[in-house]
Amino acid sequence: MPQAEELIGERLSLRPVGPEDLGRVQQWLVDREVGRYLLPVWSLLPTARGGRVERLYTAPDGVHFAIVLRRGSRPIGICTLFGIDWIGETAEVGIVIGEKALWGQGYGPEALSLLLDHAFGTLGLRRVFLHVQASNTRAIRAYEKVGFVHEGRLRIAQLFFGKGAEILVMGLRAEAWPGARTMEVGA
Repeated sequence: MPQAEELIGERLSLRPVGPEDLGRVQQWLVDREVGRYLLPVWSLLPTARGGRVERLYTAPDGVHFAIVLRRGSRPIGICTLFGIDWIGETAEVGIVIGEKALWGQGYGPEALSLLLDHAFGTLGLRRVFLHVQASNTRAIRAYEKVGFVHEGRLRIAQLFFGKGAEILVMGLRAEAWPGARTMEVGA
């Protein structure tokens, strides 16, 4: 898959995740508070047990971005399209705002908007979807804010910290995505 360019929004940009980001990403993914709502797919990534976070920038079936404030260069989170199915024109979305001091400030929806512009515009996908714990109301509001709709529910017997959870499946189709967003590519 060709390397994605930097995507620039109003307050933040998305740039491809690189090796220089791995230490910070590892810290986020193993932080109990940040990881509280992470689903099993993210459990493949933490390096606490053996160096697998590099999949964020080497996985051939996805595009993986560091979320960076435009007024700085340090990443505040990551977002990704993974499991891209080029025939079915679908992908799953994942996002983590790792800097807890920045939670609740609208960076998640802005990053998702840039990612969705890329998914539907540049990559030509027709549908993206995600899985979210039903108890993660802040994330659900962010997903709904950008247009994701509820498609179903799953029950997972055990997650990271030994607890079961109800999982919502949410999706968004290209035809429901409002065309142009405020962004420059590669600026």
